[in-house]
Amino acid sequence: MTSAAEESLVLVGQVVKTQGIKGQVKVASSGEGAAAFAAGAIVYLKNDRGRKQSLTVESSRPHRQMTILAFREVQRIEEAEELVGCSVYVLPENLPVLPADEFYWYQLRGLQVKTERGTFLGTLEEIMPTGSNDVFVVRKNHQECLIPATDEVVVQVDLKGKTMVIRPLEGLLPENDL
Repeated sequence: MTSAAEESLVLVGQVVKTQGIKGQVKVASSGEGAAAFAAGAIVYLKNDRGRKQSLTVESSRPHRQMTILAFREVQRIEEAEELVGCSVYVLPENLPVLPADEFYWYQLRGLQVKTERGTFLGTLEEIMPTGSNDVFVVRKNHQECLIPATDEVVVQVDLKGKTMVIRPLEGLLPENDL
């Protein structure tokens, strides 16, 4: 893989443990994770020492909050144990195309967030999954605000312009940020 392709890789999860004795692993995935694990997909694993390898997904299935993956190249638990702790990446073009009003987390991180009135709130730095909807963590000058990722609040996302416009619900922001 070229270094340009390597730089565009999207983090989709982390191998947290082995599953069974046939080389399967459990992956805790971020928002884009499960969609990236179709049979035949190529994923890239990187361990904490920087060692990288590409593997082909043989099968995947959801298991509670995780995904269980089997790789063509991994057949035994001993091989799977070496993968525990690895970060899992994919090329963005290998992610399924989303409807026009949906976005992958990696696309949203770094957006400049402002209100409909033009007040700059900060940069979207994190996304927290919750039971009902995700929550955007927006930071500016060591202060953060939590924005619910709902259609009622998020008015516009402009990936090319790297901006997000929100309509804050009453009480969501301090009075001086409205």
